[in-house]
Amino acid sequence: MKPRAATAVAVHGGVVLGGVILGGVVLGVTAVVVARLSGFSLPWLVALTAGLAAGIVVAIGLRGTAPDPGPLAPEVEDRTAGPASTLADLSSLHFAVRTAGSDPDRFEQRIRPRLCGLAVDSLWQRHGLDWRIPADRDAVRAVVGPQTWTLLTAAPHTLRLTPAALSTWLDELETL
Repeated sequence: MKPRAATAVAVHGGVVLGGVILGGVVLGVTAVVVARLSGFSLPWLVALTAGLAAGIVVAIGLRGTAPDPGPLAPEVEDRTAGPASTLADLSSLHFAVRTAGSDPDRFEQRIRPRLCGLAVDSLWQRHGLDWRIPADRDAVRAVVGPQTWTLLTAAPHTLRLTPAALSTWLDELETL
C-alpha cells in the first residue's frame, strides 16, 4: 500500500510541476495579447521564452523546497561549563603535543597557550580566581603548583617541552 501512496505523490508532484510550467507559457501568451492590445509589439518568441523560463524557475523552486524536518541536532540536557568541560580539552592536546616535541615554536604557539587557558579556566571555575586581576594573583600563586605558576609567568621561549614537564603540568592542572 505504501508504494501506491508514494507513486501517487510522485505523479501528483509531476502534474503540479507540469502545470506550473504550462502556467508560465500561458503567462507568456497573456503578455503578448496584453502588449498587442496596448499597442506594443512584443514578439511571441520573447514572451513565450520568458514565460517558460518563469514557469521553470517556479517549478524548480517548488521542487527544491522541502518541509522543515525540525531540529537536526540531537537534544541533550543543558550543561553549564564546568570542570569536566575544561579537562575534556586535555584529551584534544594529544596530537599537538606529539608534533610539538620536535618543534619548540609549536610549543609556544600551540601548546603553552592551551595549557595556560586550561589553568586560567580551572582557576576561575573551581576557585573563582581571575588570573587577569592583579589582586587575585597572590591567591592564584597559593592555589597552583610551582610548575603551573612557572607555566603562567615564564617569558616566551624559556620553557622546554619534555615528557616530565608535560606530565607535571597535566597533573597540577587536574588537581587544580
